[in-house]
Amino acid sequence: MEHSKPSRRRAHHWRRDTVELAAVFLSVTATDLIAKLVVDGPEGPVVVATSALALLATALFHAWWSPHSPPPTTLWRVRTTALAHTPATLADHRITLLSLHPEELFLRTPHSVTPSDLATLLTTTGHTVEATPTRIA
Repeated sequence: MEHSKPSRRRAHHWRRDTVELAAVFLSVTATDLIAKLVVDGPEGPVVVATSALALLATALFHAWWSPHSPPPTTLWRVRTTALAHTPATLADHRITLLSLHPEELFLRTPHSVTPSDLATLLTTTGHTVEATPTRIA
């Protein structure tokens, strides 16, 4: 179980690195366009100042947005023999019931929830858990 956590972190960093790389390519393209405008136009300083303000605004937006991004979640499949109706209890623990099938629950939980935490919570809320919850994604 511990082995899967580092790979998830790498996947998360990989996505973030990809977005940052795309931002770098976009910045280089914008810088090239601005350089061409400055060389060919009489209002070079205005163009440079405007582009600097645009880059500053983008950096400030990125700094503001990063802490506001949703926390990582985990998807689970739980096999049960007795289903209880507990959406409020699940919501209290920031767990979302995605799908309810005969003898199966599909849930989304915060990334920090472990299989034993999930099984314990479900058992205390009236579910009969057949096996350890299975992490789907």
